[in-house]
Amino acid sequence: MTDAELIDRDCLMNLPTSFRVIGIGEATKEIIEAVNLCGYDCVSATVLNPPFECVPTEEDKLVIIVAKDGAPQANSIAKAFHDAGVLTLGLLDNADLDCYDSVLTDASAVEYPDLVKAILQPIVDSGIISYDYYDLYTCLSDTKHFLIKSAVGFGNGRMASAIGSIKSALTSSLLNKIERISILLYFSKEKKQPLAMQEMKALTDFLKELPASIDAMWAVYPDENIKDDEIKATIIAAGKELDNR
Repeated sequence: MTDAELIDRDCLMNLPTSFRVIGIGEATKEIIEAVNLCGYDCVSATVLNPPFECVPTEEDKLVIIVAKDGAPQANSIAKAFHDAGVLTLGLLDNADLDCYDSVLTDASAVEYPDLVKAILQPIVDSGIISYDYYDLYTCLSDTKHFLIKSAVGFGNGRMASAIGSIKSALTSSLLNKIERISILLYFSKEKKQPLAMQEMKALTDFLKELPASIDAMWAVYPDENIKDDEIKATIIAAGKELDNR
């Protein structure tokens, strides 16, 4: 069996057969191209043009719908997927919340490629402590609103620095509206400066400080794009009142 066949087989065994990113109209072309450049297996990223028809299949598990304009068309497509039981996420303004499981808040269209990657990377890549599609579903299903924040720490104290930056972005008012949170840690794939157990104290302290009402999960991944002395922390946080700030 070739390497390519092994990759395809593993992909089909370990992941849902369809994670989809749908861009509404030509205005999303650059975003969709950036997603495709990630080269994620089992992810289909396409631009949808008029007449804006797209039908969910039995294999679909996750759809991320991206729009710069054309919210009515995006909402209509989202409703079809949501009604079919697909985890439906929206990256757009003027979304009809009833058509989605959750809609991104506190972000601009310029950030959309990085934010789509932040959603897909942990459920596509293999981690040391992994986070799969079902974890993402648990975090975001039926939550109305979600946000994504990332920070990078460098050198000595890199974990504490990254986690500290995330904590600074989560005001007490914001924390009181978060219902679920996923914390994803990335470090250099080269392992010249491996993640040390003592560095994890910053994470465990952060988890202890979260309100008891928040359901939290975390995962750790090697990442070839992370420098040897860096650690990147990304959070995906969700809650029905998250947009009311």
